[in-house]
Amino acid sequence: MSNEQFTQYLEYLFRVRRLSAHTVSAYARDLNLFERWLQHAQRACARVTVSDMRLFVCELGRRGLSAASINRVLSVVRGFYVFAKKKHWCADNPARLVKNIKGPSKLPRFMFPPQAKAFYTLPSRTDILWQERDAALFAMLYSTGCRVSEIAALSLKDVHPHLSSAIVRGKGDRERTVFIAPFAQNFLHVYMQARAQRCARYASCTPALFVNQRGRSLSVRGIQYLVSRYVLLAQDVHALSPHAFRHSFASTLIRRGADVRVAQELLGHASVSTTQRYVHVTSEQLQDLYHRAHPRG
Repeated sequence: MSNEQFTQYLEYLFRVRRLSAHTVSAYARDLNLFERWLQHAQRACARVTVSDMRLFVCELGRRGLSAASINRVLSVVRGFYVFAKKKHWCADNPARLVKNIKGPSKLPRFMFPPQAKAFYTLPSRTDILWQERDAALFAMLYSTGCRVSEIAALSLKDVHPHLSSAIVRGKGDRERTVFIAPFAQNFLHVYMQARAQRCARYASCTPALFVNQRGRSLSVRGIQYLVSRYVLLAQDVHALSPHAFRHSFASTLIRRGADVRVAQELLGHASVSTTQRYVHVTSEQLQDLYHRAHPRG
């Protein structure tokens, strides 16, 4: 096998599996690690053995990659070999029998509702330009649990006329409906008025829901920058990423009694096991559960 086969696999992911360009680029970087190792070890891809794959994993560890990063690379290589077998490029999948590396369990950061409220109301307490947009953006992230890429891709036509819901396109271009809570509807209504006034100044304005100061679509990187900027101003929120809004949304659903399958549907996860990572059991909940369930509690 050659570089051409890796390219075909990446094209398959993009055109058939319909993964985003960002995700395919990440796959390409991981495959590049494997390709470079093959060249260094003078191994033909079709003749790689399970022992070879274990040596590859050791090399990744020697380079300082975390357990999570090594497991991600392994997953990409496994997927490539599944594709390669279907194409009859190789007889077996040597990565299939290589176990994932165990590492420390690290859950994403999340906010409790009071912290989230303090964050999405923060723009109104600053002198930063376009407070209406930033407040609506943060409220939407927390209210819907959307991925940042999904929020960035939202257009005006995707939002219900009453601002009560929106149609988003998630991974694999799967569509789902997300619901916008009343508090977020209020922020969104104020922003939509400000947006119309600003866009009236330009000869043309993008149909994207969230736009920048020049009337162009607000990018994923732009949203990440805004969150990091406000984190510096927040009193009780530290090292927060945009994904924390999504994690907070899921955690709040579970704490308030939502079934994990419902959370899975709202989050747009293909597998319920992914959703279960978002389930937090706080010390207060454990204590409450103990008192209610234990006969001597």
